Amino acid sequence: MRKQSTWLWVIAAVLAFFLFGDEILGLLGAIIGLVISIGVTGLVMLAIAVGAFGLVVAVGGSIAVAMVVAAVALAAVLFSWLWPYLLLAGIIYLLVRKRPKAV
Repeated sequence: MRKQSTWLWVIAAVLAFFLFGDEILGLLGAIIGLVISIGVTGLVMLAIAVGAFGLVVAVGGSIAVAMVVAAVALAAVLFSWLWPYLLLAGIIYLLVRKRPKAV
C-alpha cells in the first residue's frame, strides 16, 4: 500500500508540473532572483560604506569622523531609490508652478 501511495504522489506531481509548470518555474525564478538581487545590493552598499570609511581614514580623519561619513554614505545609498521620484516631482513642479511676472 505504501509503494502505491508514493507512485500516486509522483504522478500527481508530474501532472501538476505539466499543468502549472510555467507558474512554478516563474515563482522559483522570482524567488532566486530576489535573493540574488538583495544579496548583491547589500554587498554594494556595504562596499560603499567601507570605501567611505577607508577614504576618510586614509586622508587623515579620525575614526569618529570616518564613522559619520560611512553612516551618511550608507543612508544616501539606502535612500537612493528615491532620487528618480524626487527628480520627477521637481520636473512636474517646474511645469505647473506659477511663473513670476517679469518687471
